[in-house]
Amino acid sequence: MIEFFFKYPRSVFNDSEFIFASGWPLWILAVLLFAFFVTLLVIMARRPGNMKGYQLGTIGFIQLLMLAVVLIVVWQPALVSERLLSGENAVAIMLDTSGSMTFNEGGATRMDQAQALLTPDSLAGIADIYNILPYGFADSANTMDAFSILPGPGTATNLGQSVLQTLRQASGASLGAVILVSDGADNSGAISQSELSEIASFGVPIHSVGIGRESIPEDLELSEILLPEKALPGTTLSARVAIRHDQGGSARVKVYDGDTFLTTQDIVLGNDQNMTLAFVDIEVPEPGQLDLRFTLDPINNESNLANNTRSRVVDVEESRYKVLYVEGEPRWEYKFLQRALNDDPSIQLSTLLKVTPNKYYRQGIERPEQLENGFPEERAELFNYDALIIGSLNAAELTSEQHAMIRDFVSDRGGSLMMLAGLNGLGLGGWGETVVNEILPSRLNADNAAFVREKAPVTLTDSGRLAPMLQFSDSESENERLWSELPEIADHQQLGPLRPAATTLLGVNVEGRIQPLLVTQPYGKGQSYIMATGGTWRWQMSLPVADMRHETFWRQLTRGLVANSPRPFELTSRVQNEEISVRAQVRDPDAEENQGLEISAVVSSENSDVVSLDLQPVPGQHGVYEASFTPNQTGLYSIEAISRVGESLVSATTTAVRYDEGQEIFNVRQNRPLLERISLLTGGQYWSPEQWDEIPEAISYSTAGITEQQISYLWDAPFFFLLLILLKTAEWLLRRHWRTI
Repeated sequence: MIEFFFKYPRSVFNDSEFIFASGWPLWILAVLLFAFFVTLLVIMARRPGNMKGYQLGTIGFIQLLMLAVVLIVVWQPALVSERLLSGENAVAIMLDTSGSMTFNEGGATRMDQAQALLTPDSLAGIADIYNILPYGFADSANTMDAFSILPGPGTATNLGQSVLQTLRQASGASLGAVILVSDGADNSGAISQSELSEIASFGVPIHSVGIGRESIPEDLELSEILLPEKALPGTTLSARVAIRHDQGGSARVKVYDGDTFLTTQDIVLGNDQNMTLAFVDIEVPEPGQLDLRFTLDPINNESNLANNTRSRVVDVEESRYKVLYVEGEPRWEYKFLQRALNDDPSIQLSTLLKVTPNKYYRQGIERPEQLENGFPEERAELFNYDALIIGSLNAAELTSEQHAMIRDFVSDRGGSLMMLAGLNGLGLGGWGETVVNEILPSRLNADNAAFVREKAPVTLTDSGRLAPMLQFSDSESENERLWSELPEIADHQQLGPLRPAATTLLGVNVEGRIQPLLVTQPYGKGQSYIMATGGTWRWQMSLPVADMRHETFWRQLTRGLVANSPRPFELTSRVQNEEISVRAQVRDPDAEENQGLEISAVVSSENSDVVSLDLQPVPGQHGVYEASFTPNQTGLYSIEAISRVGESLVSATTTAVRYDEGQEIFNVRQNRPLLERISLLTGGQYWSPEQWDEIPEAISYSTAGITEQQISYLWDAPFFFLLLILLKTAEWLLRRHWRTI
């Protein structure tokens, strides 16, 4: 429509400057209009005829507009733009040759659609004016002889680096523009801001042509699986599943360990979203590896089933996590908590019980010198534990340095802290006046921290119902019943205001009002908890001997404390594209004895291949060491690293699996937002394949190559003549209406 009225498309106006080509001063135009206006007023004042004042004014205004249009045409309005000089510039055409372009849509692949745009006849409009530089790209860009001769489908796509490679290689050829023909799929992680900035710095407009459908209603995709790399035996893993879809309905996820079926879950897919998140709980068996396979049942008419399956591996560690429990007075909670955890094969519980002002009773120690001076006095000693439980202990029993160590244990080490209520615990114990108060989910103070000895029932909160550590049964209703039947606790401690990030998992019903009982919040790299009672032991005393709910509660809660706690020396792996990266992390790397470490790793595969790696420090990340290797084939790889931490040699293991899933089978929908972002950032445009014929004209307005100035006249645009006819017709109709002609 714009081109019909004004001769040129919108792109010409966007890239041009408006001028009057006659060269006559604009003040003359203004003087002529003013003179006509004054003359018109004089004539109307002397010869009003039978017209009223407002009628004279309206007719005069219309005539003034007609004169203005005529004068503007006489002044020759025009657009001045820089146009690429014909025959002196090059245009790079990038064709996506990755595996996602083999996706079949309506009987033809995306590559078929793209090649139909790149035939000699289709390229004639560009080839007649510019030198065409053909490129193909997947994980990198390479020159091509012709678009009819293609390499094999790429196994991964790195769009950002491919565009940069093309710009660097073609920048010496008077590059005027880049045409990017792609579905926008990128599985390199993401195009970084630095890559986008470098792409924009070349000043070359990138015109992207989107291939493929943006919506595929008949396809479900298992987009992502998030779950921990490590787990404890006897715990429950909560896997976050992301399902991509373009219509509502339902989906069913099944989980297998190798060929062994584990669990299934039905998920409702919303109509108003294209990504649904759900959690699937998986029971963790004996130590070893879980070779997990997640599959989506196909929906009606779904033909692409390759993106319905994803695999993950989880290490189920046999080693025991270390927990330190410090209690300030002999009490029943200490005895029953210790009894519940001592039989847990995943937990190594060490306890300190204050029995006299200067003496602690130690239990669960591994060597005679462990904790011989009471609470740890050195960071390295405290950081050797994964979780810390502090009971009814007055804060004054520890030094300010030890308070700071507890804070750092959570924020820097990534450990978990749980504080229990008691006569000398929490606010009553003066902890609100220490730096430990900073990390807790409630602001402690002594004014409102009364330790109340009254019976009250414990209730699950909405968040607690979803917490794996608080599950007595897989059935939600059964779990609710088992909690509601627990005996009442006989004491609880009032807490101060909760912090914004705090989550209440358990409450206590005090005269019809629910008060927080079990509260948690993340802090730094770790997690802090408050259990505002010292009376859970009554569950064990009041329940039948065979009822294990008290033991189950403390074992699951303690496993929750340590499940995400990083070990003092930890090894992780990551598989990206065809490479496996191995990373070692040394906690408390600032300790002098942990400086200048040498870390080596041995990688062994199922086919007995062995690879040795020397892990190197990562610049700017203290205590982090990395190395990578490219495996010869798919399968399971076991990795073990050995290092010195402090005075001891320690080892850590992890597992990596290189699956032959094929990254290009995921994210098959056209990623139009990414293509539009690249084009907008560089001054280009996004086009559909149907708009291919419009691209040559848009390219010509690039200023990146060798340009010449071009003037596009507007004085003969239909708009001006139509406007004159419209104004004159309006005047005639008004005069007829007012009966003045």
